[in-house]
Amino acid sequence: MKPSVEIAKRMQTMLVRDKLGVGDGFLEVFKKELSRLVKDYFVLDKEPSVKVELLDNGKYDVEIILTASATKGFATTKELV
Repeated sequence: MKPSVEIAKRMQTMLVRDKLGVGDGFLEVFKKELSRLVKDYFVLDKEPSVKVELLDNGKYDVEIILTASATKGFATTKELV
């Protein structure tokens, strides 16, 4: 990737974070909370990847990528009945 393209992407990321009011601290806490929740259901291979984007209409596009090697076995209340 050309250095100019890389710099432009970094600038765009910084601008989006400024508009969102979402810094690295927010994203790190959000990732930890997601991990804690999802680990009840899956065996995660790595921490989740989170991307937050502010759309032109003022809404947020949140992309979460999780990689798991297995599900955790447990009985649901529906299966117990």
